[in-house]
Amino acid sequence: MSTIDLATVQQQATAFQTAKLVLTGAEIGLFTALADGPATAAQLCDRLELHPRGTGLFLDALVALGLLEQSGGKYGNGPVANQFLSANGENFLGGFLSWADQVMYPAWGQLGALLRTGKPPLAAESGHEMFDGLWDDPVRVALLTKMTESISRPLIPTLVKAFDWESHRSVVDLGGCRGDTLALVAQEYPHLDAIVFDLPAVRPQFDEHMAELGPDAARLRFHGGDFFADDIPAADLLMLNHALVDWTEDQRRELLARTFPAVNPGGALLICDSVIVEGEPSYFRNLVRGINMQLMTPGGGGHRLSQLTEWLHDAGYGKVEHRPLSTDMSLVIANKPA
Repeated sequence: MSTIDLATVQQQATAFQTAKLVLTGAEIGLFTALADGPATAAQLCDRLELHPRGTGLFLDALVALGLLEQSGGKYGNGPVANQFLSANGENFLGGFLSWADQVMYPAWGQLGALLRTGKPPLAAESGHEMFDGLWDDPVRVALLTKMTESISRPLIPTLVKAFDWESHRSVVDLGGCRGDTLALVAQEYPHLDAIVFDLPAVRPQFDEHMAELGPDAARLRFHGGDFFADDIPAADLLMLNHALVDWTEDQRRELLARTFPAVNPGGALLICDSVIVEGEPSYFRNLVRGINMQLMTPGGGGHRLSQLTEWLHDAGYGKVEHRPLSTDMSLVIANKPA
């Protein structure tokens, strides 16, 4: 007999309310404002141009969630808010929060339409060219770039430790965008010959970001191309970081097959993604992430570890290893025989 009670069902059915509390706090700049120090509700209303009718309960709800703290009539950020929700935080998730609020939240309102038609409500593009039009829209470019980097950046220290980079001499990051992930890996392992491979339209974004990162990032090179149409540069290591889930199963199989000739013998393909692994704590969350990709892309979605392993073996790879990087993300290592 199920132990789920009425209150649990109601909470599950209205979880969007909790999400909107967090997203709205980020949208109005609340957590960044409180990074300067505690403030009363009235002070926050003046500073953020808020109306007192809604603000009091809103702030108290964030206290109840554990994101804010209250003392002496003033509100302040809790540790989580300071680290992840304030623009001054070490691991600020601003890009992800904006994408979740402005793109994902409306899309999830169309889940029923996806289930009835199989078509994503917000994406009309199809085929290998689904990202081509993106770079004509600076607003979408900024949102997507900040979203992907804010997700990837906290994982990079774990990624650096999860693999033996020292034994390899070269690495190519497929779909590496501005080079954020690869720059930090190469900084830790300066012997690596590091290349970002992405669409030519990404080059200005890459150059700008490398200039921001300074001399340590200057060694990174950019190679423009379409990994479905152009030759992939050969290297000991190829990386697919949050890039495989964007495509249909046939396209994923094709992409993995295209990587195999580019990996030097004895090298490996590294896939960092939200892989669905039954029995792990991330199982439900990554199922939901898979649905999210179905809502966001024409053919994308989540993939199970068993599926990915089969595709990699079909592409020619040998031993496939799985290593959790965080509560939800995994590193899958496909080894090419020497």
